Amino acid sequence: MEPYALPQPVAADPGADSSGPARLWARHHLLGLDAVVLLIVGLALFWGLGSAPIRDTDEALYAAIALSMAHGGSWLIPHLDGVPYIEKPPLLYWLMALSFKAIGVGAWQARLPDALAAWMTSFGCMVFGRMLAAPVAGRFAALLTGTALGYVLIARTILFDPLMVFFWLIALAMVTLAVQRRQRFWLRAAAVAVALATLTKGPVALLLLGLIAVVQLLFAPGTWKRGALLRFYLDPWAVAIFLLVAAPWHLAAMEAQHGFAWFYFFNETIGRFLGTRIPDDFHHGPWWYYGPKLLIGFFQWAPWIVVLAWFGPRLNDSKSATLSARWGRNAAIVLTLFYSSAGDKGAYYLLPVIPLVAWWLGVKLQQAMEQSDQAAAALPARLGLAAAAFGVAAVALWAATFTPQLHRDLLHSGLPSADTAWLLPMIAGLALTSLAGAVLLRSAKLHMGMAVFALSALVMVQFSVRLAEAKTADLSQKQVAADMLRELPPHTRWFSWQTFEDHDASLLLYGVNHLQIVDSTSKDLWFGCQQARQSTCVTPQVLLQARDKGLPVAVWVARDRLPGWLRSGLSKGLSSKAFKNSVVYYSRGD
Repeated sequence: MEPYALPQPVAADPGADSSGPARLWARHHLLGLDAVVLLIVGLALFWGLGSAPIRDTDEALYAAIALSMAHGGSWLIPHLDGVPYIEKPPLLYWLMALSFKAIGVGAWQARLPDALAAWMTSFGCMVFGRMLAAPVAGRFAALLTGTALGYVLIARTILFDPLMVFFWLIALAMVTLAVQRRQRFWLRAAAVAVALATLTKGPVALLLLGLIAVVQLLFAPGTWKRGALLRFYLDPWAVAIFLLVAAPWHLAAMEAQHGFAWFYFFNETIGRFLGTRIPDDFHHGPWWYYGPKLLIGFFQWAPWIVVLAWFGPRLNDSKSATLSARWGRNAAIVLTLFYSSAGDKGAYYLLPVIPLVAWWLGVKLQQAMEQSDQAAAALPARLGLAAAAFGVAAVALWAATFTPQLHRDLLHSGLPSADTAWLLPMIAGLALTSLAGAVLLRSAKLHMGMAVFALSALVMVQFSVRLAEAKTADLSQKQVAADMLRELPPHTRWFSWQTFEDHDASLLLYGVNHLQIVDSTSKDLWFGCQQARQSTCVTPQVLLQARDKGLPVAVWVARDRLPGWLRSGLSKGLSSKAFKNSVVYYSRGD
């Protein structure tokens, strides 16, 4: 047995009890390794989850919708700031609203569903590995997925993707099992999972699963005849189960909300891919946009990927784990090509690529551990070099921060001056965990080396939390709301001048019940304000009427909108209070 292989039970007499002490020890040892992996992943995902404030980005929008539901708003049609918001289905909102109702309103409660989904994704990797007799592959995929910097940071943010990825990967895993075992039960289980993914992020979940199934049908049907495999895919019970889970909300929403079908199915799904969506508030980028994003996504594990992809054994056999690894690799390629060709691009769209690549590489590692040739024996040492390379790169980056130009760039990017000093302990932590992991790997202690190296994620998460706390004034309106709510009467009417998303949306999470947008250019409220314009998107006359009635008012104005606000003349007679990125004009009323 190679020194880095899984522990095996000692030889026993033919008549000995197969559940003897050695087998029990091996089983408990492996369960202990699994527990360590899940603990490290849990720390990376949950540690300090609520320390950073809700940000004035999609986080605030989605959390505000869930808060509205929790406080008696519609659970059928999501509403943002009082108007319909139907860009995405409601499952994430429902889970956040239940979290608010069960354990209170706050940042960590809002982020809990996504973080928990990411932790369950790692757990699912381990379960899948056990099912396919590839526990090392499952453990490696779980550890990489749950500690890769990009994946962790997205999973600690309120977005649809971590929850969608959890359900979608279950669906893909079940489809691979169904095809391998020729059992429709797994296909029907996949129908439930992809329906939940569809209720999380819309029809794109079904589209992507179908696209991958078609690629396998055309290019890698295995022992299947293509016609038989197509008929297998189109199992009537699987189709019925999908519709039973996914259709009711969509049908009810079409009945309840005018314009839903066009905006949700065509504009939001097809238009987003083609880059013709109205309003144009999506990201554009060149065809290579996702290359750097994936590098950041894998981050500390990138050198490991190079080593395992290049030096790991070729996956040529017909074992279940190998077949599933090829599905994972193909799916990662399909997703990358699909989103690279889309008009709308976002770094988090490729979130499922990380666990897919992790599983493919994990199966390579599993097979290397089962082999006894020289190349397999050298693999842990090469992984040790990969770990050391990341540690050395971290130290080099820290050394580079002493150059005047880079130091100025760091401060210019928003890193508070006091926190540049905290770069040293962070880099020291990264170097320590990386180099310690490298030493263990070079000593053929594979599992311990992986676990120690993965601790680097905890160092980076702690730094990101401290940075977000230090930049609260840049990221969130938490302090603005706290100061102004102390200053103003409870029944104050709040307005925002020409802005909403990415600026002042978090006011809704920190005590402002409703925000009326004066002369709105908001893109997130575009559809809703077409349906219910009088309630949220208003003209300056509404603000003037409130002042004429002697009502207390407060107007939030972003600093880049101050010239237009001052030219409007609406500031006359109002007091003002300046904050870092905004000025609030207010009157306490008569």
